[in-house]
Parts: sequence; structure tokens; C-alpha cells
Amino acid sequence: MRKLKILFIWLCLGGYLVTVLSFVRGRYDKQVCGAININIIDSLTNRFVTSDDVMKIMLENGGNILGYPRHTINTYELEDLLSGVPFIRNATLYKTADGKLNADIIQRRPVLRVINQRGLSYYLDSEGVILPVTPNYTSRVLVANGYISEPFLAESLKSIFKSEVPETRRNSVIFDLYDLALFIDSSELWKAQITQIHVNNKYEYEMIPRVGAHVIKLGDAYNYVTKFRKLEAFYRYGLNSMGWNNYGEINLKYENQVVCTKR
Repeated sequence: MRKLKILFIWLCLGGYLVTVLSFVRGRYDKQVCGAININIIDSLTNRFVTSDDVMKIMLENGGNILGYPRHTINTYELEDLLSGVPFIRNATLYKTADGKLNADIIQRRPVLRVINQRGLSYYLDSEGVILPVTPNYTSRVLVANGYISEPFLAESLKSIFKSEVPETRRNSVIFDLYDLALFIDSSELWKAQITQIHVNNKYEYEMIPRVGAHVIKLGDAYNYVTKFRKLEAFYRYGLNSMGWNNYGEINLKYENQVVCTKR
């Protein structure tokens, strides 16, 4: 008898829960989306897209949202829509019980601005994705120019690593620049000091510093980490005592030495 009583209680509780959940579900289905909250998580770092930009994209291309039942809003499709925007790396959308649709946006992070031999300009982000230049915002990143004749198009949202163009010495320049940009971006010292990389007609790299009236000749990108170590040691123990404006050229091309030319 006791077991039957316990079973009956559990059946009653189960029925009650089903009824409550059905009621809540009904209210949920009828509830309309009353607001869209957009959070650009890294807005202090980059401002390629704004909340207004995201709102406009969602309302103009995302179907019926504001004033429509929440259950009809497909957050996965909206995430795909926003992730197709060049400067958006990730979009996470979710609904809350108060009838709001929330969008958390993470932008792509440029590490290099390329100005190629044809005068076309674009950014490379930290994952090697090509991003167009926008008149609305300029990212203060390393600039590369000179003999850069790669075939990539600024308006194509793709990675340099997915190109079907056969690699040649000229085309490999963009990969060297990407590696150098990542390395410089990872160092507080070099990120503050190196402002530009120029590619000369021998496809060698010349760097322009922020402090000092000299050009840094890196040569090719082979063993570039060791070359930067030599440069740091020379800065620390050489230029600090001899003066930062006495040399016009610092050459790192040669193994185990730094060759300097006076102004």
C-alpha cells in the first residue's frame, strides 16, 4: 500500500510538472521579441563594426525579429549571417526569458596592413584572413609595402593559406610578412618600435623603426627570431651608449654580427 501511495504521489507530481511546462511553453511561444541587445566584446581594441552596423544587418537581412514570436527566430541562421561579415570573427546569439535577443560579437584582429605593388590595400588578421580597408576606421597596425605582388584580392573573405596559386619566391613574400607581423605583434618591444616593413626589389625586408633615424635591413626572413635577438642586444648595449641617431643603417643579414653604417 505504501509503495502504491508513493507511486501515486510521483504520478501526480509528474502530471503537475507536465502541465506547468506546457503552460510555460505556451507563454514562451506567444512571447514576442521586444528588444535586441548587441555587445561588441572587443570594442575597446578595434572599432571595425558598431552596434548600429550589427543591428542594421540583422534587421535588413535576418528576417522577422522585433515584434515577432521568439520561437520563430532562428539564432543559428543569424549567427551564420553575422559570421559572413568580413570583420566579425564570431557571433553568439541567445534569447532571454524577458523577451530579448542578445548578440555577443567578437571582431577579427588585424596584425598587418598590406599595400601591394598595384596600390591595393588590405589587412591580414591574426589567422591570415584577408580583410578590406574601411573608411570608417583605421587600425593602427604594422604596415607593409614595396614589391608585394601576391594575387590576393582585398574583397575576398578568405585566408592566404587557402590560395590555389602555386608558391613562388614572389608569392611567398606575403607568408613571410604574415610570420613577421605575428612575431612583432607578440612582442611589446617590437610592436612599439617597428612601424613599417618595406620589401625591396630583391624581396628582402627593410624595417622602419619609430625611434631612431635608421633603417633596419633584415635580409630574408630566414632565422628572423635570431636576427631580432641580435637587434635587441645592439639596441640595449650599442645604441644606448653611442646614440640612436648616429647610424643610417643597421644590417642584420650577416650571421653572428650586426653591420652598421653611419649617417
